[in-house]
Amino acid sequence: MRVVVDPDLCMGCGVCESIAPDIFELGDELHAKVILDPIQEKYRYVVEEAIAECPEVAIQITEE
Repeated sequence: MRVVVDPDLCMGCGVCESIAPDIFELGDELHAKVILDPIQEKYRYVVEEAIAECPEVAIQITEE
């Protein structure tokens, strides 16, 4: 599975990083970035939780 964060939508609040620190981190550009690619299926639940909690709807699964 692949996940992307839209840097134009992300406001850098850190919700995704707090939910899934093995997947996301806040970069120097003040928006989240995916640090694990591809993402193993065992992380699907936390990725989906991060997607659901993202206040700017900036995270998407792009490939299964």
